[in-house]
Amino acid sequence: MLPSVALAESIEMLRDGGSLCAAFQGSNGSHYWLVLRIKLGAGGMLQPLGYEQPIVVERPGVEELQISWAHAEILLRQVERLLPPEADRKWVEPMYRCIARQGSWHARV
Repeated sequence: MLPSVALAESIEMLRDGGSLCAAFQGSNGSHYWLVLRIKLGAGGMLQPLGYEQPIVVERPGVEELQISWAHAEILLRQVERLLPPEADRKWVEPMYRCIARQGSWHARV
């Protein structure tokens, strides 16, 4: 079951080469990340190939729940709506584009 969003923390790019993350607190008090992990080229190449299926991670911890692109969009909208006014919104639109393209690096026709 997807956690309900009570408090938005941030929407940002992670320092792993380009994964996108929306951090929030659930109504149960736990902290979560909605993560779109970047797929990088094989053989040590750091060329981005797209994004993996969205996951929700309860923090701290390693338990991951794979979710649909539609559910990722719903969660992102909830987080965005609750972001504080002073929050950096630089990665909001890129995260929406990634979800709309279902992780593809290029737009689908």
